[in-house]
Amino acid sequence: MISKKTFEILGWVLFFEVISYFLGSITQENSANWYQTLNKSSLTPPAIIFPIVWSILYAILAFAGYSLWQNRSQPAIKLALSFYVVQMLMNWIWTPLFFYFHFVVFSFFWIVMMVLLTLTIIYLTKDRLRFTSVIFMPYFFWLIFAAYLNGVIWIINA
Repeated sequence: MISKKTFEILGWVLFFEVISYFLGSITQENSANWYQTLNKSSLTPPAIIFPIVWSILYAILAFAGYSLWQNRSQPAIKLALSFYVVQMLMNWIWTPLFFYFHFVVFSFFWIVMMVLLTLTIIYLTKDRLRFTSVIFMPYFFWLIFAAYLNGVIWIINA
């Protein structure tokens, strides 16, 4: 029998993966046209890498969000949860900003703010929820890489 906690975590993961699917649809529709015409960094991974990485990262983010939610009675964690919610909304909005509206410059600054919010979450959780803090690290480093890719697109396509 599946425990209540396992069921809740699976619910979080499923919710995040469904959002990932819809965001991937936006990306795929627009990458076939506009994105493919852009000059990109030589470090840009093959297109197949992005859905794999984002599926893993969204599962990690779902687990991290669940952990923050479970510990929200602690003041620092409650603050981290608030930053997490804002950061996740920004994450989900970045895709249409970049791929649908083609706001390359704005998207770059948007993702830099996401990096800073994620760093803040890591800092706020490092002493109280060490594991949660650590599982944010792959996402944090991927955001830095994504900001780099976005920045290169901005610079070399201006």
